[in-house]
Amino acid sequence: MKVGLVVLGACCAMGQALAVDIPMDAGLAAARLESKTCYAVLKYKGKLVGYELGGDLLVSSGGRLAVVPSASSHDVGDGQPRRYEGGGLSLDIKPLSDEKTETVKDITYTIKERAAAVLVEKGKRRRIKLDVLLSCA
Repeated sequence: MKVGLVVLGACCAMGQALAVDIPMDAGLAAARLESKTCYAVLKYKGKLVGYELGGDLLVSSGGRLAVVPSASSHDVGDGQPRRYEGGGLSLDIKPLSDEKTETVKDITYTIKERAAAVLVEKGKRRRIKLDVLLSCA
């Protein structure tokens, strides 16, 4: 089941609204994630919503990749709320709990975070629970 969320994207100059795809097509972000060693995966009810990567939120919108910039200076795992805003969409993420693990041998660490989020698009507010997994190598 796909849930449609309205977001304004690059085609906004033409007045066309796009829908954020849940689940997201993970392949759209593959090129951006390939060279990165640290990014977070956001899921809602087990379905991919998007990625937090270098201060941006990556989501799938109408089958194309959309980038929503960060409006805050906080990161996954620091316990502070994060905000992404742009193109008619805002997403506020408030961490509820997190669990950090570290592997010294492989020099990797992960942060699992449960978060409450408020999604606002076209004036409509929606509360969702997110599972966030940050992986760094």
